[in-house]
Amino acid sequence: MAVHFEKIVCQKPKNENNIDREYLIVKATFKNNDQMLEKLKNRAWNLAKQVNPHKANDSTNTRDKENLIRDAMGGVLSETAWYHYINLVFGENTVSFTEMTDTSAQIDLMLNNGKTIEIRSSFPRNGVKFALCNEHYNFRNICKYSNLYKPSEIDKDFFGCVLFQTSKAKILDPNSDIVLYLIGGSTKEMMRDDQIAYEDDLVAEDDITETKTKYRVIDLKDALDMDGFNQYMIDLGYTPQIELLQEVPCL
Repeated sequence: MAVHFEKIVCQKPKNENNIDREYLIVKATFKNNDQMLEKLKNRAWNLAKQVNPHKANDSTNTRDKENLIRDAMGGVLSETAWYHYINLVFGENTVSFTEMTDTSAQIDLMLNNGKTIEIRSSFPRNGVKFALCNEHYNFRNICKYSNLYKPSEIDKDFFGCVLFQTSKAKILDPNSDIVLYLIGGSTKEMMRDDQIAYEDDLVAEDDITETKTKYRVIDLKDALDMDGFNQYMIDLGYTPQIELLQEVPCL
């Protein structure tokens, strides 16, 4: 998996339908011949079997199995990209995967200081720049309402966002690479801030349970980009182990 910084300038070229903001984001590319992809497909299948045990059993036909894996791959790929990025920038063993003990829970990462990161992903049909920059159709950073306000739920600390360049239909295509972008996200405090966060009932695009759920959401125009996430990590006491590039390709 390869990663590099890119910058999106919403008003380049000038567009009256776009907000006026620049985003530092991270492009992650999974090569179709990478052995890691096979491991991730197996992980997605095991996740599907936990979440959909009646659909994913020994008698599941090849086509249905492929669809179940495809549904789970978005979350698995997103989590993996964030995991490698954090350990690359802030040092090996800074973050680890968490074991899923509840099939209704979202995939999480845990920093070595105990802070947790929830990752959610989307597949914007009109491209990543449109999802970030369009004023009217601005995509959203989300977290389950219960993760903020119910004591019985795990209290998450940061809500990371991923937008896929590769369409969901082609995510298992052996002839094309998988490209996604780490966008940034929101802190727990931001999700509780009624000035920028609000509630919505929706079926999250990466929710393989396909269950309508109450969420707290923040438009990406009001969320942190990857520069903001890096500063969040620095504020927690982590030190970047590589130079955080400022000269990056613009989209």
